Amino acid sequence: MFLEKTITRNPALVEAAIALHQQCVIQPDTYVMDLDQIENNTRLLAEEAKKQGISLYMMTKQIGRNPELAKRIALAGIEQAVAVDPWEALVLAKAGVSLGHVGHLVQIPDGMIAEILSYRPEVVTVFSIEKAKAISEEAQKQGFIQKILIRVVGERDRLYPGQEGGFLEEDWISTAKSVMAMPGLALAGVTAFPCFLYEEGSVKPTENCKTVQRAAKRIQSELKLKLEQVNMPSANSVETIRQIAELGGTHGEPGHALTGTTPLHAVRDLPELPAMVYISEISHCMGEKAYTYGGGFYRRSNVEKALVANAKDPAQRVVVDADEPIAEMIDYYGMIDASDKNLHVGDTVLYAFRTQIFMTRSSVALVAGIQSGKPELVGIYDGLGRKKD
Repeated sequence: MFLEKTITRNPALVEAAIALHQQCVIQPDTYVMDLDQIENNTRLLAEEAKKQGISLYMMTKQIGRNPELAKRIALAGIEQAVAVDPWEALVLAKAGVSLGHVGHLVQIPDGMIAEILSYRPEVVTVFSIEKAKAISEEAQKQGFIQKILIRVVGERDRLYPGQEGGFLEEDWISTAKSVMAMPGLALAGVTAFPCFLYEEGSVKPTENCKTVQRAAKRIQSELKLKLEQVNMPSANSVETIRQIAELGGTHGEPGHALTGTTPLHAVRDLPELPAMVYISEISHCMGEKAYTYGGGFYRRSNVEKALVANAKDPAQRVVVDADEPIAEMIDYYGMIDASDKNLHVGDTVLYAFRTQIFMTRSSVALVAGIQSGKPELVGIYDGLGRKKD
């Protein structure tokens, strides 16, 4: 999906990743992160957000909940994280990363509320009155006021399977009143997901975005209060932050923009450059297919091509077609076209596709100095943010 753009726009990353594999510094099934470029992408996002009056939370699930990377992103200008689930929140918070937003998309289990709140997240999203009550009780025990976002849902909203949840329109006002009446809580705002989606060459606001606008307007008008947050996540990038401001939003949550891998980055030369590749190796060939070691293939990757570098002569390279994973497969291997190609067991295979590293069993290699021509391995982590020996 991003191979051509990565080869063209960040050739130094391609060279560094291939060299690290062929020197046996990294093994197959490793995502290589260009720290220099991720930090620069972060600065670009932070500058545009400041210009537009928008606050940002970094999303780290797609880069493997990596605490070292999150700290560098914070220093580069996006200081707080949005944790897609409570386990991510704990990995980041225990490493000293400030929590901005917890509870969206995954609610906090009751048994984890006390620990999560002890890290004082800026806001917590709730999908139910029951969860709001549980957070209210714990906030009272800890002696502070927890700011709450309510997830709002409209009849025509687009919700991904397994991500349903929130308050329907007829319940918005009563829910807001209930949250406001709970000791230990303060109603800070509303959110939904996805508020923007890539479509036909551009990123457009969804029906969910209209729902968030409508909910914010109703709650503020009918309850005579000013919401601090109108949170509009999904597909946020330098290119789309202006849309958040124009639509009345206050917060965005860039994730793939940090690595230059939103769908829009595949078709346009946006300010953020590609900063992540996936490295594998040819295990064996059979018929017209070469099989590459797996572990990090993602079924929504939209992978199309792979770059193969000869193990004995790295300058000898070829771009080949790659098969996208199907639902029935376990990704022991990926498959690439070996017909009429001079491919060999042991050759390096470099991919650049859309991923969610926290769902994989991959390694994550953080590499500094790529953009200055002096690549240096900072560390290798697993896909859940734990450093490897």
